[in-house]
Amino acid sequence: MLTQENPMPLSANRRDAWLGRARATWNDRAPEWDAMSEANATTTDRAADIARIAAALDLHSGSTVLDAGCGTGQFALAFAELGCAVTANDLAPEMLDRARAHAAARDLTVDWRLGDLSRLDIPDAAFDAVHARASLQFTPDLAAALAELRRVLRLGHPLLASVPGALSPIYGRSWRRFIEPDRTAVSYVTPWELETLLEHLGWEIVDGWGNYSTDLAGNPAVLTAADVAALPRRLQQATSTLWTVIAR
Repeated sequence: MLTQENPMPLSANRRDAWLGRARATWNDRAPEWDAMSEANATTTDRAADIARIAAALDLHSGSTVLDAGCGTGQFALAFAELGCAVTANDLAPEMLDRARAHAAARDLTVDWRLGDLSRLDIPDAAFDAVHARASLQFTPDLAAALAELRRVLRLGHPLLASVPGALSPIYGRSWRRFIEPDRTAVSYVTPWELETLLEHLGWEIVDGWGNYSTDLAGNPAVLTAADVAALPRRLQQATSTLWTVIAR
């Protein structure tokens, strides 16, 4: 019987194939992703994002935080600049190589880790907060990844998880999963699916907000936060470029 503690298992072959595709994709994308992320890290919007995230996760000097799916390290380094003790994980070696170079150039210390989010070589209850921005849609087994993040998070402490909205340009190729099921490495999980899964697995949703400025490729969003403010939550989520959930 399937339970919260015993979800439907994913075959090892399917998991490994998915991870191989994801790793190859992000190794190839590392140069362009890094250039975009470095440019985004210097904007006024990013400064406001970091302030909001720090408040939501109660980050301060000395906080231990896991950046789960850190990419080329811009958020991890921002947390280190706040005085946090940061561990940052990513599946793609090319991403981590660039992250390490940025850390060295800025004389910042981060514990960079290579691997799958559903199998972290980290002790139980190691972190005051977990930051998983735009990474969970790339995991082959989302329930397993969330269980692992809960394992390494201290009881009652916050998780930030964000995924694109269903109408976001980021998910513009979602239809291809029906004709290329063995070539994709994206689950296309929507914000409301993520929230429902979190609640099913025993998390409490305590906050959430949308980003409507640009998509992750830098393209202008069609709508703004002001445009959707009066809409029901699910419509706000659907139209967001990225929707952020805070859960405990």
